[in-house]
Amino acid sequence: MKLIIFFILLIFNLIKSQQYGPTWDQINSRPLPGWYDDVKFGIFIHFGVYSVPAYADGGYAEWYWWRLENPSSDGGSTQRYHEKEFGANFTYQDFASQFNCRLFNADEWASIIEKSGAKYVVLTSKHHEGYTLWNSEQSWNWNSVETGPGIDIVGELTKSVKKMGLHMGLYHSLFEWFNPLYLADAATGANPTSQVYVDEILMNQLKDIVTTYEPELIWADGDWMQLSDYWKSTEFLSWLYTYSSVKDTVIVNDRWGSECRDKNGGYYTGADHFNPYKIQPHKWENCATIGYSYGYDEYEPATQYQNATELIIDFVTTVACGGNFLLDVGPDAEGTIPNNMVDRLLEIGNWLSINSESIYGSSPWRVQNETFNVWYTTNTTNDNVYAFVFELPDDGVLHLSDPIGNHKTKATLLGLKSEKGIEVSLPFESNKHGITLNIPMVAPQDYPPYVYVFRLTNVE
Repeated sequence: MKLIIFFILLIFNLIKSQQYGPTWDQINSRPLPGWYDDVKFGIFIHFGVYSVPAYADGGYAEWYWWRLENPSSDGGSTQRYHEKEFGANFTYQDFASQFNCRLFNADEWASIIEKSGAKYVVLTSKHHEGYTLWNSEQSWNWNSVETGPGIDIVGELTKSVKKMGLHMGLYHSLFEWFNPLYLADAATGANPTSQVYVDEILMNQLKDIVTTYEPELIWADGDWMQLSDYWKSTEFLSWLYTYSSVKDTVIVNDRWGSECRDKNGGYYTGADHFNPYKIQPHKWENCATIGYSYGYDEYEPATQYQNATELIIDFVTTVACGGNFLLDVGPDAEGTIPNNMVDRLLEIGNWLSINSESIYGSSPWRVQNETFNVWYTTNTTNDNVYAFVFELPDDGVLHLSDPIGNHKTKATLLGLKSEKGIEVSLPFESNKHGITLNIPMVAPQDYPPYVYVFRLTNVE
């Protein structure tokens, strides 16, 4: 009888230990699901009514409506453009009928993402404009099913992404610029005494996307407008972590209130394009862009777009310091990912097909970098160390000052097409750090592309 009681109490305690109450202390105590740290690379997708005007004048195209209504925010550039191209009486809502997505193909998007080597996807289910990419009851007649393309974009992409074996995530803006319920709440004071918008809109939408689509990642934004108490963030996260169908696998970011970034939630995001170039005490993410804007900007100059080498350097320096790399694409209003963005994704995928062992499942090494030209990761499944080198010496002699080698140390340049291996030289004094790699000279096309990765075995 005592044994039975013991097991009942044990089971009760195990169940109780998996419950997370609505406080930041309890929410922050939940371990981050391991899949997120293993995968390293994801694709962000900003897609909405703002994809129709596709104009930013050097800013973020997804902020078009805000700048249209607040001309002082960009010196009136958006307003002048709008009146010239569409007329003063053409409202932002009128763009929705032109958001036709006639070429949208969720399977094609998922295939491109899979070929990029990314392992997770984050789609904007709703940006600050309030337009939802699914048939939200709280956004009637202002969603992609009822107004515009007539497509449940969240549903179709979720299905295609999961079919590819990738992790699906959803971005969701906590607030809406011009929602009258939010504006009425905000008008009650700096710390609003009313939460009608949260109770009637936000909570229902968040729970709807979780129960309907079962995303493994929730990427909150719009956090800076109010404290997390107003958004009832801990209440939602308590439900998400304790009672939802994805409670064991879902992960979230830190944008849950104006006081939360780099402090509360799941992994940290800092500011947009956050890359500290040094190891962080908490799991973090760099949400990067190929150009500057997240949403599609038809007028963004080609010179603004980074090439594959620049993007991979940003990727490598992020992973070497313990971060994940979330790279954004902005499809156009017809539902196609621009060719120059597709090209970058496929180029990254080509590089990853050669160097995957240095990225997926890797961890920061004891040294993150020697100079900006040399960075490191390690993979505990094989005990190898990986040196990422952005430029090779002209004479083919590369000195790495931090690895400690021995007579068993070997070095391999991944993807090098040469029958001759790399010669490893050690310091004359056995207790000295550093190894020297003598790289064989080959034709330019026989070197691997973009960023060079050396697999180092039997080093400390």
